[in-house]
Amino acid sequence: MSTHILCLAGDAAVRAALPLLPGAQVHVYRVLRHIPTDSVTEDQARRPIVPDAERIHTVVECSFADPAAQARAQAGEQWRAFTAAVEESGERLYAFDVFSNVPIAPVQGAAEGGFRRWMLLRRAAADPEAFRDAWFGRHADLVKQLPGVDGYVQHLVTARFGADGRPADEDSLRVDGIAEVCFADERAMLESYATDARLPLRDDGRALLAGIVTLLVHGTPAS
Repeated sequence: MSTHILCLAGDAAVRAALPLLPGAQVHVYRVLRHIPTDSVTEDQARRPIVPDAERIHTVVECSFADPAAQARAQAGEQWRAFTAAVEESGERLYAFDVFSNVPIAPVQGAAEGGFRRWMLLRRAAADPEAFRDAWFGRHADLVKQLPGVDGYVQHLVTARFGADGRPADEDSLRVDGIAEVCFADERAMLESYATDARLPLRDDGRALLAGIVTLLVHGTPAS
């Protein structure tokens, strides 16, 4: 599955012209708050991987069957209208094209968006393939051991775009993956992360990652 993920500093653009794209699933995630994490060292946690991460207010996630379907949708009039609204709002922070992998298919409220622990990830491995294999393999297996998880979605970054909408390099946007762990609500997340099953996942995160931004979000389908 091919996905375009847009990070905004507000929601005016979404309210003005969110496209209902043929062949796409569109979800809007409102940021509830930013939270600290122990998935990296304290030193790594202090290193920024994207500028203005604290300003992320809204995330728009557009999923397509494949890259060809994404290209057709983004060439259409509705997408151009949405892009124009984003430009006018001045809210765009950055965006990512990603390949989406789903180790745990979202269920119950998570199937419609719901409450999620949403993370921007910077890889520790020099080799992108090594990061992908470890993340999609052993790390996903550890997430599956957590109790109370209603879904787990991994987005491997294939392209980056800056605030001006133009392609950006890895040095300016040090994001290699975006992870979404779904729970019924925040209480379910806290109870899950308080179990012993969380410890090997934490330790593997410290080996896998060189940086992370962690947000709590709540998503709904676009309508």
